[in-house]
Amino acid sequence: MSIWKITSKGPVKVAETKLRQEKLREEDLEDWIISDPDLLGEPLLIIGRQVLIPDIRDKIDILALDPQGNSVIIELKRGKLRDPVDMQALRYASYISKWGFNDLEDQARNYFNKMGDPEFNFNEMFEVFCENIEIDKIPDLNNEQRIIIVGAEVKDKLGSVALWLQQHSIDIKVIEVEVYREGEDILIQPQIIIPLPVRGFEKTGHTLTSEGVHPWLTDGKSWHLEKRCSAKTRDIFIKLDEIISSKFEVDGPRWNQKFYVAYRVGNYNWLIIDTHSTTLILSFLVRAAAFRSEDIAQRLGIAEYDKAESISQKLGLPSSVQVWNRNQNTDGVAIRLKEEFDLSSVEFLKFLEDAYKAFPK
Repeated sequence: MSIWKITSKGPVKVAETKLRQEKLREEDLEDWIISDPDLLGEPLLIIGRQVLIPDIRDKIDILALDPQGNSVIIELKRGKLRDPVDMQALRYASYISKWGFNDLEDQARNYFNKMGDPEFNFNEMFEVFCENIEIDKIPDLNNEQRIIIVGAEVKDKLGSVALWLQQHSIDIKVIEVEVYREGEDILIQPQIIIPLPVRGFEKTGHTLTSEGVHPWLTDGKSWHLEKRCSAKTRDIFIKLDEIISSKFEVDGPRWNQKFYVAYRVGNYNWLIIDTHSTTLILSFLVRAAAFRSEDIAQRLGIAEYDKAESISQKLGLPSSVQVWNRNQNTDGVAIRLKEEFDLSSVEFLKFLEDAYKAFPK
């Protein structure tokens, strides 16, 4: 799509050019994105450039974190985007999926040139990033991996593959960068080609449908149990659902949300369960002052979850609880269940009964 400059004589088309024609390199694209990641259409915390994957001798162009704690692999191409790019990015995502908190911390320390600096605090850096974009609930890191591919022109084959990957719940974004020259100035216009609904690849493969974009709407149960949960958290969820469904009069589970499953009482959610590969987060709606976090922690033999703690401390917690005030009438109770938690304990079953009774009807 062209860019037009409005002058006193009417619209004048700005001359389109190419990165190669302007003798710009992939490194220039990297520089621009590093300077302002908003060029990619979202807030990102860059933690690596030309990231070397140990034992592979491959390098990721840019590695970042998004506000949901996902790792974001960014691959850049100055010329046309061709087939090998998507395979590269998938390989990189598979490598990064194995990284733990310490790996991400070491990578960030290296990128920010803070090796040996005792004042460097990766936890605080990520928390400040989240707070700056008004994210109240600091997420776990690297539960999921995303891919962003940036280049000058999307080839049909890549577009078709990217759409197929998205339909199968791989979070991939493809961005075309159009380049223009206005006198001495270079103008760029990044355009998100995927996941926006486009028709350019109809002849190459099946078009993207609403079912592919939102699988949690068409088969939410499979989405949560197969795509968001691991085998361990899936087993925990199934057992928990059996307990809730057999003991309480609830409308649920409702599977049709992307990040959580809901159990309703009347017109309100009594319990929502955030599904993750390492934890299940149970959030109950209860009357104000019905519970205190320290009492629940002692009762269930779990830790207290403190928002003020660093990310590494939070990630290191076993199962934990947090109570917060929502308004003058209601509180929220969040219990983060990990693998070691005993769902069949008498105290937990009694807590569920108390939480159900404390629902503000």
